[in-house]
Amino acid sequence: MGKKTVYFILGLLAFGFRLFQELQSSIVTGVNGGYYPVQVRSILEHGHLAMDDMPFIFYVNALLVKSLAWLFPSQPLEALIIFGIKILGALSIPLVVIPLYKIINNYLEYKPTKLLEYSLVTFVLFSFSPLYLSAEMMKNAYAIVGFTYFLYLFLCFFKCRSVKHGVFMLLTMIFIAFTHFGVFAISIIFLFIYLVSIYKVKALVPILVMAALGFLVVWWLDPFRAYNAINIFEEWFGLPWRIAFYPAGIASFIFSVLISLALFFSIRNDEVVAKQKQLITIFLWFIVGLSIPLLRFELWRRFNLMLFIPQTIALLLVFPYLIASYQKKFVVLLCMVSILSVIYNLIEPKQSSISTDSYKDLAFVADEVSNPEQTIVMVRHGLDWWIVWQLKTKIAQSHIKVDKSMVSKYKDIMFLRQNKGHNDLYPGPGSPFFNPSVPKNSILLYKSDYFELYKRTD
Repeated sequence: MGKKTVYFILGLLAFGFRLFQELQSSIVTGVNGGYYPVQVRSILEHGHLAMDDMPFIFYVNALLVKSLAWLFPSQPLEALIIFGIKILGALSIPLVVIPLYKIINNYLEYKPTKLLEYSLVTFVLFSFSPLYLSAEMMKNAYAIVGFTYFLYLFLCFFKCRSVKHGVFMLLTMIFIAFTHFGVFAISIIFLFIYLVSIYKVKALVPILVMAALGFLVVWWLDPFRAYNAINIFEEWFGLPWRIAFYPAGIASFIFSVLISLALFFSIRNDEVVAKQKQLITIFLWFIVGLSIPLLRFELWRRFNLMLFIPQTIALLLVFPYLIASYQKKFVVLLCMVSILSVIYNLIEPKQSSISTDSYKDLAFVADEVSNPEQTIVMVRHGLDWWIVWQLKTKIAQSHIKVDKSMVSKYKDIMFLRQNKGHNDLYPGPGSPFFNPSVPKNSILLYKSDYFELYKRTD
């Protein structure tokens, strides 16, 4: 059996497993599962996104739903949107086998054993982080595919300084920018580390130019994310104990430590040539920088989700310099992580933020909203986007305060509390999953086993 066939089979198995996981729920899994349906429906109904964001994947989603509607004209649009999102979400990470094949078979100067090669491909497809990047995070997942190709082009550029590879790197970064802000940010960070490692102080000017251009691109696509990029340092540190509820992050961090040690000792190895040491140093600083365990939880979580590709490439770079016993241990570790991840996801599959029954009950809540376009609903995190999807109102999360501008802008201000049928997905200290407080000047409009809907009266 040829290598390409093995890659294809592994990718197909990953697609099937991911789709199977998504089909366990009638709605999209994850905290922000309702976000994609809202954006895709807006494109189909109004021709534009409902909220500013990196647009590429949403329009691809809309095109897929258009195709499904043509094939299955009797099916409701809402059902086709959710099904299309699940298909496209399942397909995302398996596509990474294409640039990964190029790195392993077209770039490396040594020939890895089949056991190492297929263990790495399995790790990239089935370990904790890629399986966590489900349909609700497909922007991130597709951008990771682009980032893998970007790293392949970088490796080729680093070897021969080819203008062609430099141009394709730029084009790939444009694709990433239109796909996901976070992956675009780490792509720029990677280039910063490269420039500083090679050019030292002379790198300052190109870094400033690159940072400015990157910021302008993000500002053009989504001003809110650009603002967050400026203010990210305000809450840089402070990792709460929620880490204990996040196995994907813990597994990624442990693997980063082991890879970083291997990189560090390879740099000190006299058998490694100077140019290769430069390359290994770049990956060392990148992995260490993105896996710092003191970063605030959400930043640390997102960075660690995106490290499995740099970890894999770094291991490929240093593998020939490891002693035989450590080579075997890394192969065993890759296999163990992949197996444990699959078992974990079968036992504890990723949940939707609300249950199927509570989702159905939202249809009755919607009957109590007479002016959805002039209504804002205060709601807990995780329920928010399903409110926009079902009720077609504006939403504000529980920590937002009702002020004069909100009162003047909306005819009705409502408060939705969920008592049953919710999943807090990552609980622990500092969890954002809490119901809004209901002011005294409110009337009860609807009550069921799942929800209580209140309306502000003054």
